Amino acid sequence: MTKKFWICGYHTVLAAIQNKNRIVHRVAILEKFINDPQIHFKKNIEKIKFFEKLFGKQFAHQGIAAEIEELQLPKLETEVNNKNFNKIIILDGITDPRNIGSIFRSALAFNFKNILINEKEINATSFEMYKASSGSLENLKIFKVSNIKNGINILKKNNFWVYGLDSKANKEMKELKLPEKIAYVFGSEGFGIKTIVKKYCDDFIKIEIQNIESLNVSNAVSALLALHNYHQN
Repeated sequence: MTKKFWICGYHTVLAAIQNKNRIVHRVAILEKFINDPQIHFKKNIEKIKFFEKLFGKQFAHQGIAAEIEELQLPKLETEVNNKNFNKIIILDGITDPRNIGSIFRSALAFNFKNILINEKEINATSFEMYKASSGSLENLKIFKVSNIKNGINILKKNNFWVYGLDSKANKEMKELKLPEKIAYVFGSEGFGIKTIVKKYCDDFIKIEIQNIESLNVSNAVSALLALHNYHQN
């Protein structure tokens, strides 16, 4: 039986309702949203204690929540043959749901709609991740694999060139001639890309920054994807 879980936040709930592939069981709101024309769904008016019980007193739930089911995720082996499938982000060792959600938001903003992640490193029902993604998760294709290196192998067999982001790399984005099919691997803030995963990367690049040693991983993703789009054009 598919697990039901709660998400919260105005844009997050609105995006879930608008996603025709998402099963939404119910929407709970504070009274201020009762006449909101954007929320085309049956709404149950609840008190603030209802939201605090679900998400905690300190979480910015915004007084709107939805009980949903997980989306049926696509298979990488199938989607990789799609002619429009030519770029993907790979997350290795990134487990903080807020960082993952922020990365999803940046990915959609820069038109990177494919994400590969280890199924053990993501809590697929995290309301924190959904809130941080601000609804972007509804418009992405998330590929969960049991082992990142196996996912990379599938990509490489389909002519993807795999770049790992590494602050110690010698190359910057501006030095690259971007291949037709490209994958970017991002590692955790503390440890970077795992050694075993690095062996499957074709090359490594860095983001040139000044005055500080490193960026938060979600900011690093934003910076690199922005550079990619600029360099591509």
